[in-house]
Amino acid sequence: MMLAIGLLIQATISAANPSPSLAEFQQQIRDAYVAVETAQSKKPPAKDTSEQLIRLGERDQAGRSAFQQLDFSQVPESQRTAWRTAIFSEIARHDKVYQGELKSLIPAEGWFKLSVYGKDASRAAFLIVQHAVEDTKFMKSVLQKMGEFVRQGEAEGQLYAMMYDRVSLEFDQKPQLYGTQVKCEDGKWGAYNLYEPEKIDERRKSIGMTQTYQQYLAMFDNSKCL
Repeated sequence: MMLAIGLLIQATISAANPSPSLAEFQQQIRDAYVAVETAQSKKPPAKDTSEQLIRLGERDQAGRSAFQQLDFSQVPESQRTAWRTAIFSEIARHDKVYQGELKSLIPAEGWFKLSVYGKDASRAAFLIVQHAVEDTKFMKSVLQKMGEFVRQGEAEGQLYAMMYDRVSLEFDQKPQLYGTQVKCEDGKWGAYNLYEPEKIDERRKSIGMTQTYQQYLAMFDNSKCL
C-alpha cells in the first residue's frame, strides 16, 4: 500500500511539473526577442548612433538572457547538446540580422571610440561582433581596430581581450591568452587551451583588466554547469 501511495504521489508531481519540450524552449527564445522589439517600438526614434547601438545591444542580448533562464535539469543528458544546438540556431538567425545593422553604423575610423560614443554603446557594439563567429573577416577587422583604440585609451582592454581569445581559439587554432573563454567541465566553469596559465594574471593586468582570473571565474554559476 505504501509503495502504491508513493507511486501515486510521484505521478502527481510529474503531472504538475511536466518535462519541457524543445519546442517550448525555442518558443521562449522567440518570445524574448519579440518582447524587446515590441518595447523598443513604443519608444521615440533613437536620437543618435549611441542610442541606436544600445538598443541593438538589447535585442542582441534578448535571446541569450532567455537561454540562461532555461532549466535543462529535466532534459536527459543525452539530449542536452542537441537541444542547445537547436536553440542557438534560432539565436544565430537573429545575430546575423543585428550584425548587418551594426555594419551600417560603423564610422569611417573603423570602430566606436569611447570618447565619442560612450561605454554603453561601445560595449553593445562589441557584443554583437563577439557573436559574429560565422564572419571571420568582420571579427578580425574589428579586433585589429580595437587593438589600436586600446593603445589610445579609446577601447576597453577587457573587451579586446575577450575578442582576442575568441579569435585565437575559433579561427586561428591558437591558445587563448587572457582566459576569457570558458566551458563546463566536471561541474565547473574554466578556461580551456590556455597559454602559460601561470602568467595569466600578468597578461590580464597588462591589457587593463581589473579582475584576476579567479575573480572572473567566480562570476559564473557552477550550478548551471550541466
